[in-house]
Amino acid sequence: MKSPKSVFLPWRRASLAAAAVLLATAAGAASAADWPSRPIRIVVPSAPGGGTDLMARTLAQKLTEALKVSVIVENKPGGEEMIGAAVVANAPPDGYMILVAAANVAVNPATRSSMPYKAEDLKPISLTTLLPYVILINPKLPVKTVADLVAYSRKQPDGLNLATGGTSNLLASESFRLATGMRAMNIPYKGCAPSIMSVISGETDVTFCSAPAAAQPVSAGRLKALAITGDSRLDVLPGVPTTKELGDPKYQIDLVQWHGVFVPAATPPDIVQRLHDEIDKALSLPDVKERARQLGGVTAHLSLDQVAKFFDKEMAVSKQIVTDANITIGN
Repeated sequence: MKSPKSVFLPWRRASLAAAAVLLATAAGAASAADWPSRPIRIVVPSAPGGGTDLMARTLAQKLTEALKVSVIVENKPGGEEMIGAAVVANAPPDGYMILVAAANVAVNPATRSSMPYKAEDLKPISLTTLLPYVILINPKLPVKTVADLVAYSRKQPDGLNLATGGTSNLLASESFRLATGMRAMNIPYKGCAPSIMSVISGETDVTFCSAPAAAQPVSAGRLKALAITGDSRLDVLPGVPTTKELGDPKYQIDLVQWHGVFVPAATPPDIVQRLHDEIDKALSLPDVKERARQLGGVTAHLSLDQVAKFFDKEMAVSKQIVTDANITIGN
């Protein structure tokens, strides 16, 4: 016969375990109900002054006003945005650490054999801005249209020199090359600004970049813009047609640059929903829409489910382009 002590111990262990679960659940509910009670940090995985940084600072101001706590932007550039993304992916999932990043967050899992975090460690909660790519060429090239550019590239013994200002720009240009048969060799640069300068100088022939960096040199005649991706023309480049307007499906690459908001994957659902809703409200404000327009894009308004599906599609498309274009996977 078992002693009373031996019978009691398993029951006691079970009771303590159940109590621990209840306490943890209650603590989680309490923290979510009290959130936010201290400053929130927005990590931007790129340098100050860029489009992602400017949008993050615009959101930080609006969230500070809405949530009644300070929202502070910290820049942690490097590693194709992986350094900053890892900081948030590995942070406590309590709603006090947010990532505002560009498309590289979706592209890196397809182009890197290893990362300092797993893609599933980040939860996308908002898509703030959609920014079409602009197909830009040196104005001395004897071409007037996208069709001319593709035909001209095929006549060159080694094709064209194509400047790529980052991984997401590389995938956009490779997607176009695969669809159209344009002959080109990728020449990597550290961002859109140096890749645009290389086209202006004649060092390269063509590049794919977002509109803000292109608008001034295009208006000055130092660059020629042939088309933009997406469905609508841009206010900053009103005379440039969309690839959809060109009428040929092969020119309509299904890629745009974008800014998104992410939190650690285990962040409580009610905090995620509150953040999503406050950001969505901010994106409806006239001055935020104007900021997006200045950046060469438009604000986006998606539900949490739509954001998740968009991000999954971006990762799948990136992986497919890497496979089809036989892009070498980096470390």
